[in-house]
Amino acid sequence: MRKQLTAVAIAALKPKAAPYYVSDAKTDGLRIRVAPSGVMTWNVAFRIKGEGSKSVSLGRCDPEGRNGMNLASARERAASIVKAARDGRHLLAEEQAERQARKDAFTIEELISLYAKHTKSAHRKGGPLRTADDIDRRLRRALATKLDSTADNLRRADISRILDDVADTYPREAEKRRQTVGAMFAWGVSKGYVNANPVAGTSSYGLGDTRNRVLSADEIRTFWQWLDNGADGMPPDAIAVLRLQLLLGARVGEVAGMEASELAHDGERLIWRLPASRSKNKRERVTPLAGVAKEIAETAWRARPKGALFRTLDRKRALRADDIGLALNHRDRPIAHFTTHDLRRTVVSGMDELGIALETIAAVIGHQRGTRDTRTLIRHYSRPNLDHRVEAALIAWQAHLQGAINGR
Repeated sequence: MRKQLTAVAIAALKPKAAPYYVSDAKTDGLRIRVAPSGVMTWNVAFRIKGEGSKSVSLGRCDPEGRNGMNLASARERAASIVKAARDGRHLLAEEQAERQARKDAFTIEELISLYAKHTKSAHRKGGPLRTADDIDRRLRRALATKLDSTADNLRRADISRILDDVADTYPREAEKRRQTVGAMFAWGVSKGYVNANPVAGTSSYGLGDTRNRVLSADEIRTFWQWLDNGADGMPPDAIAVLRLQLLLGARVGEVAGMEASELAHDGERLIWRLPASRSKNKRERVTPLAGVAKEIAETAWRARPKGALFRTLDRKRALRADDIGLALNHRDRPIAHFTTHDLRRTVVSGMDELGIALETIAAVIGHQRGTRDTRTLIRHYSRPNLDHRVEAALIAWQAHLQGAINGR
């Protein structure tokens, strides 16, 4: 049956003992199927060359469009399907394939999560990365506006737009983000999760000016007094971390993540044993704490005999390097801009000026000892007990530091 369909004509259709079809005289292939129950559904019949005739349902028919598709929408949909069929295409099959592809595709959020799991895995070649959490956070900061996007749809131009604004002010950070995003996508390509690396072929932002900031004696005194006075409302745990870093020269993340289980008394001495899992070079480091450093660590240890010594304000987790950086960035520093790594550099430079051997300084701050030619010998054969040398160096540095703080 073929007739000019209208809302009135559709409403007049009555069910019969067997289902039947009523074709639309206006739109090729479009028809209504009327079931014995009275339920009406839209149907479109079409032919693709070489594949024969096909018939598919478009869903429930409702002239008012409340509980199904109205006449105008059905005609538009049927016309697009028939037109594609005349071009040799099965539009519905293509749409289904696209939906399945979107379902199977990884979003950037999912790719970051998978990569984070890989960097933390004990089965990863070389073991879990100490910086896995930092990598995860940097990826999420860099790609914050694209987390819900399909990873395969990220283009080189997107990378440039995302990072160029950062590079205008922080070229070093922009380059770190470029390298980190590139490493993740290269891994994703190797795993078959994505088809291409959008960072490949992008230009480096460089590493910015070489960092050589070392605090002078006057700056050390001003900075320490600022900490004594509360550092513009900085949380006490963050202040303690900054003090310890300037006393020990350790990486700020190592100090911030200090655990009660890492401390132990050895007679009058307090020993901090940094585990290999938290050390950048994957080697345990033993640091005897004396003087003010010992007082700060012991005070925190007494307050928190278990778990992390220095914690966020909600006390739910240990402080991290980026927490300390944010604490500084949200306040007016009393001296010219510096980073926590500049405090580490200040310790190294100060010890060098005191005449402490570079090999001992390397042991203090957790760097590799020796030159390229002697590192194999040191790694495999040399096992000196450096505790006393490290302790003497830290005591000498602390005395020098106290002199600067007291204006001597």
